Amino acid sequence: MIEDTSSEFDMFEDVRRKLTALLLREGRDEIEAERIALYFVQGVRDVPKFLAQLAESSEDERAKVLPLFYQILDNAAALERARRVLLDIKQEPPP
Repeated sequence: MIEDTSSEFDMFEDVRRKLTALLLREGRDEIEAERIALYFVQGVRDVPKFLAQLAESSEDERAKVLPLFYQILDNAAALERARRVLLDIKQEPPP
């Protein structure tokens, strides 16, 4: 994972807490709400860095952008875990 500044960490922690509270109000149990919120934040935390780097980069600087892009794709697994918990989808056994 790419390092966060203190303010970025605080922002994502605030998002996690607020999303947990929202899910609790929607009827999720506490552990489930915490898991969904944590997975979601893990999945999106590098997106702002990617967007900023992409906006600042020329076509010749793709070496700076591609690692962030791949990091986001790697973190998509966390979003999939959040989706599975949220929708109560059981993990399918591997073929």
